[in-house]
Amino acid sequence: MLRLLADENIPKKLVTFLRRYGVDVTRLQDLSPRGISDRELVNIANKLERTILTRDADFTAPSLLSLIRHGVIYISYQPSKNEIQKLAERIASIVNQLEPRPGLLIVIEHEYIEVYD
Repeated sequence: MLRLLADENIPKKLVTFLRRYGVDVTRLQDLSPRGISDRELVNIANKLERTILTRDADFTAPSLLSLIRHGVIYISYQPSKNEIQKLAERIASIVNQLEPRPGLLIVIEHEYIEVYD
């Protein structure tokens, strides 16, 4: 099961729904000041043994992904307010099926989810 660290670009409402679905998720804003670097976020996620949940495509780049020990879930689109609950359901369904590991990249598109190792 993946434990998540939500980047500051993840809507608070999404985090709320994820928690309702039983997902262990921590918001970056609750741990650190806003505006930290990508590498600082990686260090926090690694220290806390959490998978990064983000909308920042930088985390899909091999140079940064290689530093992340517990994987990344990348949401490739800006969800509308009406899509937040459905997105939370989709994320909750995959976090319970996967184990954290280096190189894990989950890309969530509007119509499908891709998992890369």
